[in-house]
Amino acid sequence: MAGTPFTHSDDESTKTNSVHVFLSSLAFNAAVSAVILLLFCILRPRFKRVYAPRTYAVSRALRSTPISNGLFSWIPAVLRVPDEQIIRQCGLDTYMFLRGMRLMLIITSVISVLSAATILPINILGTVGLSGLDSLSMGNVDSRSSRLWVHVGFFALAVVWTMWCVVGELRIYTHLRMWWLTHPDHAGCASANTVLVTDVPRALAKDEPRLKQIFDVLPGGVRQVFVNRTCPELTKTVQKRDKLAHKLEKLLTKYAIQSTKLYERAQSTGDMYVAPKRPTMRKSALSFGRKIEMFEYLAAEIAMCNHFIAQSLKQMQGFSRGSSALVLFNRQVAAHVAAQAVVDYAPFSMSSVTAGVNPQDVIWSNLKVGPWSRRLRGYVSFGVTVALTIL
Repeated sequence: MAGTPFTHSDDESTKTNSVHVFLSSLAFNAAVSAVILLLFCILRPRFKRVYAPRTYAVSRALRSTPISNGLFSWIPAVLRVPDEQIIRQCGLDTYMFLRGMRLMLIITSVISVLSAATILPINILGTVGLSGLDSLSMGNVDSRSSRLWVHVGFFALAVVWTMWCVVGELRIYTHLRMWWLTHPDHAGCASANTVLVTDVPRALAKDEPRLKQIFDVLPGGVRQVFVNRTCPELTKTVQKRDKLAHKLEKLLTKYAIQSTKLYERAQSTGDMYVAPKRPTMRKSALSFGRKIEMFEYLAAEIAMCNHFIAQSLKQMQGFSRGSSALVLFNRQVAAHVAAQAVVDYAPFSMSSVTAGVNPQDVIWSNLKVGPWSRRLRGYVSFGVTVALTIL
């Protein structure tokens, strides 16, 4: 069969090219990483709203200490942040996530250094005779060589050490969780003594004293029971008000920026400052009718929404009751006992009791989903995931 035979020189050329491609890729990615890091260091002090919103945009108790505007001043500042400060300002979940990232960095760094000091020399001194990047792989060691046991032993030790590190982090998390649950900053919050009970039977949701009696046997008793109520009109009005408020805030910000630019321009040129024209709109969707100022219109609409919301809250007792409730206990231990107890003997009835619930973290629309529908959706999602994994 005609053709050009594959020679040893071609093989050496291919291996040389692979080394060059690897080095070029390594240099390119290192350069891109350095440019991204430098851009971050330059942009960080100039865009506080993006890179440091927690220094001013949150309550004073949750604000972080501002970092100086130096290019690399953020590195020592980040390394000096106490663990307790991170937990108080960002929460235990965020702190454990950062600890997990740090653990993965330590594990990767240690295994990489040790493997480069033990495994790579054995691979390079292999008897197969591979060259280029292939000489760094285990394929360069003869399959009958006893040196392969070094790879097995190193892999076993790496797995054991990794599992030991993970178990150690789990123990630390257990102690930190107990410390945080009993800390005055957390134990003093109402959410620490509150549980969210879902799938409450309709008859029980209409009888708050009976629902309170069920949980009142726990240590300290129940302070108050809140059966969640539903009002579609109120929900739509709140969403409408938030949308109008966001639109008004956006327009006011744009108008303020435009006014500031015109004022600075007038100051620099010595001309008289003339305020920019206020934005207008037409109420009709067909672009007919008299134009009105958007600021006044949006403010009036927001005031009407607030009035409707205030009047609706006065008539809250007339709202239809939902299938969930918030139970506020007098003692924190009662909330955790309730979360681990079987509340009702009926299948799927009040089977989900969650402790430490903050109402701001609840997606209230999801509470309308029934237990059977929730489980059916879970089975469908699991089946789709398995099908995508297999296919």
